[in-house]
Amino acid sequence: MNPIGKASIRSHIAILMLGAGTLLVSQSGCRDQTPVASHYEPNYLFAKATEIGLSKEEGELEPTIQDSQNLLVEWFGTMEDPKLPSLLKEDDYSDLISEANLKIAVGTPKEPGIYIQQCVSCHGSSGQGRGTNAASQDPYPRDFRMGIFKFKSSPRTARPVKEDIEKVLRNGLSGSQMPLFNKLSDQEIQALVDYVVFLSLRGEFERRLIQLSATEWEGERLYDPSAEKSVLEGQLSNASDALTEIADRWVRSADAVEDFPRPSFPLVGTETDENKEELISSIEKGKVLFVSEIASCSKCHGVNADGKGNQLPDYDDWTKDWTSKIGIQPTDSQSLLPLMARGGMKPLPLKPRSIIEGHFRGGRTPEDLYRRIRYGIAGSPMPAAAVVESRDEPGLIDEDLWHLVNYVLSIANVPPPPMETKVVSTQ
Repeated sequence: MNPIGKASIRSHIAILMLGAGTLLVSQSGCRDQTPVASHYEPNYLFAKATEIGLSKEEGELEPTIQDSQNLLVEWFGTMEDPKLPSLLKEDDYSDLISEANLKIAVGTPKEPGIYIQQCVSCHGSSGQGRGTNAASQDPYPRDFRMGIFKFKSSPRTARPVKEDIEKVLRNGLSGSQMPLFNKLSDQEIQALVDYVVFLSLRGEFERRLIQLSATEWEGERLYDPSAEKSVLEGQLSNASDALTEIADRWVRSADAVEDFPRPSFPLVGTETDENKEELISSIEKGKVLFVSEIASCSKCHGVNADGKGNQLPDYDDWTKDWTSKIGIQPTDSQSLLPLMARGGMKPLPLKPRSIIEGHFRGGRTPEDLYRRIRYGIAGSPMPAAAVVESRDEPGLIDEDLWHLVNYVLSIANVPPPPMETKVVSTQ
């Protein structure tokens, strides 16, 4: 099956800009009545950014896009009929994604699945974060294809565990337009989790194919089913190695999750009459650390924790991937036009979180906040803390992080929960 002919790549870009498609969903919750594409949209944006970043000629990577789409269909199926490549069915990866869950998430054209009903209008058909409702949102919906997730229990550079994605689905993201899905069944939630992992893994694999084809495999066909057997085997072996590397990062994520014991002093919400003075002392220490040079929290979040620090505007990694990473400033709208024509959305500067508003999108338990401080937030300028073993070294020791947690919890309001999403049957 050849979903996108080589001669029609540019015409598909035009169709992409018009939001054309074939699958109609009815209006409810996050949904709208805009047709949804029946195929996975190729990552034209990354291909164009790669061309610019490597000083390639205009259109030089078009054959790579075509080859990558043919291989992706062969291994991952289509949007209407997604499947798993044989590699991901092997024992090492068998618990990562359920093929049956993919079918539940997508459904059929007559009976759209839960991803089509509730998610595609924001996150897009390919998980590209550019659905029909995306442009009006700030921040934009997440693009899954880089394999980066902000709110997780694993370290900054690790992939999330599936429970992290489930947590976001069940709780929503306070202060954003990501709702909470508390009316879905457990099976539907797990189907969405698996489909998010699928879109992320598939999207990262596509990016890797484009990148390798433009660098290490330069001048070689990425995937040519008509080639001699030995040549084709070499192409598939290269692709399999790339997919294995990506899948391994997902499998290893659970091993990267660390347990952090609570400190000897009380945390907000656990204080008693006997230890409340210890808590007050901890909060005061956290307040001092918050505005100190060593923690530097106030530089972004402001001395009053209202999000009004003195740092210059910055952007998330999804924006930097096709702007500053290839030498174009996000404010250079003229230079960005060719990239925006291929799917880039107008760069939006990040707004440091107002802590006093209490929108803790990664959760508001002490452990949640501890991880945000210790690991930083992936995909954002929020850095990991400089954790050291003793006061003799420059940095923060473990108990300092817990003091900061207490201070943050002591000043944060409790905001209303994200909106609930109505789940309406399409039958």
